[in-house]
Amino acid sequence: MQFFELETLGNLNDRELALTDGPPEGMELRSYCMARGRRATPYYPKEAMVSLREDHPGIKLSSLLGNTNSYLIVHKDMKEVIAEHCQGIEVEYLPFDLYDHRKRLYSRDYFFINPIGTLDCLDPVASGVKIGSQGGVIHVGRRVLAPKKSANLPPLFRPKEKPAAYIVSESLAQALKDKGFTNVYLEPLEFSTST
Repeated sequence: MQFFELETLGNLNDRELALTDGPPEGMELRSYCMARGRRATPYYPKEAMVSLREDHPGIKLSSLLGNTNSYLIVHKDMKEVIAEHCQGIEVEYLPFDLYDHRKRLYSRDYFFINPIGTLDCLDPVASGVKIGSQGGVIHVGRRVLAPKKSANLPPLFRPKEKPAAYIVSESLAQALKDKGFTNVYLEPLEFSTST
């Protein structure tokens, strides 16, 4: 089975596309939860609000809203496809109100998608994983899957060494392609040849 990394930046070359700015207002100190696979629900604002980036003029909405915070932000239609494929695994679906550059309500149709936890799935040598003096991961060159660790991977997950990355299965990737969702970039991942 093939796996793909789902990019969260979207197409930064298209200046017409909307680009979000940071976490929901009121969640700044706990915003890392949604980018690292930690439970965000206990800290999530009841009336979550996110604005478009003031330094980016784009207002064209897409299926995936690009951002530089490593959040997976998708339209409700894309969220439904993800939820259909991710039954039985822990994923938070966190709605918010999107505001434009002038702080006017622009859309109520978007969600943060937060798969909880990480999985040990990479080949650390082939991925160029570097461990710091404190024992934590300080760099991952690229994501290369270890065949022995990839037998029962779910449709959407985060790798242990790089929790800010989102990996999707071939079946979910195909479903996203079939629906024609916009601003969705899927990078195929390799499997290592080491045994």
